Parts: sequence; C-alpha cells; structure tokens
Amino acid sequence: MYTLILSVAISTLLSLGLYFLTYSIFWPLFLMVVGILGLNFLVGRKFLAKLTALFKSVEKDLGAGRTDKAIEKLKEGYPYAKWQFFVKEQIDAQIGIILYTNQKFEEAAPYLMNGFNKNWMSMAMLAALHFKNNDSASCYKTMDKAIKGSPKQGFLYSLYAYFLMEKGETDKAVVILSKGADKNPMDDKLQSAMESVKNGKKLKMQNYGNLWLQMHLGAKIPQGGRPYQQFLMNQRMGKRR
Repeated sequence: MYTLILSVAISTLLSLGLYFLTYSIFWPLFLMVVGILGLNFLVGRKFLAKLTALFKSVEKDLGAGRTDKAIEKLKEGYPYAKWQFFVKEQIDAQIGIILYTNQKFEEAAPYLMNGFNKNWMSMAMLAALHFKNNDSASCYKTMDKAIKGSPKQGFLYSLYAYFLMEKGETDKAVVILSKGADKNPMDDKLQSAMESVKNGKKLKMQNYGNLWLQMHLGAKIPQGGRPYQQFLMNQRMGKRR
C-alpha cells in the first residue's frame, strides 16, 4: 500500500514539475505512468528480498521441527503488509498450513480463512476443515476457488472428487476429474483417478503421498513419516498482482 502511495506521490510531483517546464500534457503523463510502474517495481523488489530472507530462515526452523519458532518468525513479516498488497494474506496462509499440518485444526482455521486464495495448499486445507465440519457447501465453494486460482494442480481435482464421492455425488466427481484431465493432460495420477471413478472404483488418494496424508482425512501417517513441510521451498512471496 505504502509502495503504491509513495510511487504515485513522487511521480505526480515530477510530472507537475515537467509540465510547468514544458507546458506539454503528453510527456508529464508519460513520466507519471513510467514513474509509478518503475518506483513500484523497485520498492517492491526491496521488500521481496526481505521476505525471501525471512522465508529461508523459516524453512530452516521447519526442517528442524521448530514450528512455534517458525510461526513467530512469519509474524515478523506482518509490518511489510503496509508496503505490499497481499503480504499478510500470504503469511496467514503459510501459518495456517503449518498449524493444520501439525493437526492444530482450530488454531489453523482463522489463518486459513484469512489466507491468500492463490495458495492452493492452504485452500485445500481450508476445504478439508469445512469437510470435517460437515459444511459441504463451504467445502465445494473453497475448492472451486482453489481450482480457479491454480488450475494446473492436479491434486486439487482429485481432492475435490474425493469430497464429492464421500457425499455420494459420483457423477459430479467424474465431471470435476474430467475438467482436471483436460487442464492437465500429462498428469498420470489424475488420469488414473478419473478412470477409477468412471469404472466404479474408489479413488486411490494414497498415490499422492504426503500431499494426501497432510489433509488428515482418515489416512494414517506411517511411523517415521515427517510432516509435509516442502511447501515453503516451492513457494515464494510474490509481488503484488
């Protein structure tokens, strides 16, 4: 937010100065547009670097099993929300994932609800929470948003199909899986899931390994199984969209 305000203010002042020097409309307007975009990019890049460093530190804590410390470090990034859009939402999504992964469902709920809707993992976990609470309408609505935000994540389609089949809605499950297969023609797991459902068989969600286990939907984590913590290694705080 502050980034946008700062870039607009500086660009406006520069443009006004240029206007009174040239009395031309085109070049001041051009300078304003370029200035806003350029300053927004440069300032945003600075805070992105800070957030990236914070996330790398969090990864180390998660790898060592220091989840409480990792969460506290993530919260240190909240002040950056004043400078960049969606920072708080992304941090909340990550905190929600950590808490849910460690089966602290009630604690995870508010963070997941406030999380970034383009974080497909947090959205999947939020849908799972709704499913656990027998709120099918909210579960399906959340999955629709998750798929819209991340249409290339085959796991989402299979998870959605699982929710539907558990409620006896096999036909809808086939439709969802078909859509997923169309979007991800090279996804063997998704193709296999679709064929299984069409042939009246159960979904083999265990094929997704840790992704499925961390949904905590009845599958037991094998002895010695580590919590799913790779999400931070594959996700980085993005710039404002």
